[in-house]
Amino acid sequence: MIVGSGLIARAFLNGGANALGNTCFYAAGVSNSGCKDEREYLRERTRLDAAMAECSPSDRFVYFSTCSIEDPAMRDSEYVQHKIGMENRVRERTRHLILRLPQVAGNTPNPHTLLNYLHARIARSERFHIWSGATRNIIDVEDVVKIAMDLIATEGANAETINIANPRSTMMLDIVHAMERALDTCAIFDMLDKGSGATIDIGRISASIKRCGITFSDAYLGDIIEKYYGDCCHEMDLFPACLSNFPTVFHRPGWQL
Repeated sequence: MIVGSGLIARAFLNGGANALGNTCFYAAGVSNSGCKDEREYLRERTRLDAAMAECSPSDRFVYFSTCSIEDPAMRDSEYVQHKIGMENRVRERTRHLILRLPQVAGNTPNPHTLLNYLHARIARSERFHIWSGATRNIIDVEDVVKIAMDLIATEGANAETINIANPRSTMMLDIVHAMERALDTCAIFDMLDKGSGATIDIGRISASIKRCGITFSDAYLGDIIEKYYGDCCHEMDLFPACLSNFPTVFHRPGWQL
């Protein structure tokens, strides 16, 4: 069973997750990590409790959380505190699996994702800010599905909290440049001397990455941005790639599932 209709839910549906017996994937809830509306968080808590009640105690309940829990700069945010609470609710089940994700790339209309935000700003030639010291970890949603399915089907992962992330994080400026190349358009941004990055431990999935044949090469980021955004250029009246960059960095506390 798959609960949800967004990027993660659709990817697991297409990836054959329904074929896994006795497993419920909960891929619904607050998708904007900048959300401050307690009603949205209450709605997710209520829906999560209902989904767990519907699943048999013998079913593995898979909950998607965020790697931002390990980021000191994000830990005190409403979103992260909410996710911590949701994880604790899920851990009350004997059969559960919590998968923490970083920034996930894929086809989604959600304006709160980091890549969608960058795409919109650059395509519209709108000025934005980036933080010079900030890093972000980006992984293709299809690779998330491959690794998660492998952990369950091959290893029978259960009663664990596992990070599924790219082995390498990327400086924000490099992410912006990758989006510029995909759109063949120069970004207009201001660089702020701020920001840092958190290290994500992916040791638990190293064997799964090998089994799945996933290669996180130097070209990985550029390839997935081209994959999901390169074909969008013809849909927009993009400004010619002749703009001058203004020194910049960028952070917005709303980019997670």
